[in-house]
Amino acid sequence: MRIIVLLGPPGSGKGTLASDLVNCSGRPVFVTGEVLRATIAQGTELGRKIKTDVESGRLVDDSVILALTKEFIDKHPQGVILDGFPRTLPQAQGLREILRHSSTNADIKVIYLDASEKNVVTRLKARRVCVNCGAIFNLNSHPPKQDGICDTCGSLLEVRKDDTEDVIKERLNIYLEQTSPLIDYFADELIKINANLSSDEVFAQVKDQLCQE
Repeated sequence: MRIIVLLGPPGSGKGTLASDLVNCSGRPVFVTGEVLRATIAQGTELGRKIKTDVESGRLVDDSVILALTKEFIDKHPQGVILDGFPRTLPQAQGLREILRHSSTNADIKVIYLDASEKNVVTRLKARRVCVNCGAIFNLNSHPPKQDGICDTCGSLLEVRKDDTEDVIKERLNIYLEQTSPLIDYFADELIKINANLSSDEVFAQVKDQLCQE
């Protein structure tokens, strides 16, 4: 089992790279943000708590994320791509425990997308998300054909509540404090990528290592 972890600040291009890796490797992707938003949409007590955390820029409890991740990994013994997990040292340790108890041998490759704060803020402020199908656009690098309208389903595009400048800066502060230590934790499995480049250039840096297995 090969586990590919995408590590980097918000706005570094993890989602785009995940899509490229799904297409070339055939491994499914666990997108933490999408799973959390689906849980929020259910309107349960857990969903309401997650909504408060997400909209304020805080990280969701590790126990919640670990349970959701374990469920996904157990369903895909051929390996998975993890987009947005782990984000903290306890989560990373929890991931190793999940894999240690897995029924198949597993190894980890960690792609660290190194992007500057300036690029991250610019990208996230320009991001637009479809209210219906969840398709993601960027006004600078991937704009919709019709302003404010989703190319895929024709629904309205919106700015996510966590893509306002104040929340973006809070998310970056949390990343630097809680997530950046994972760079050292995963040192033996780490592949560092210059994420200030275009998405095609980023993919070119990793495809030979991760798409031929």
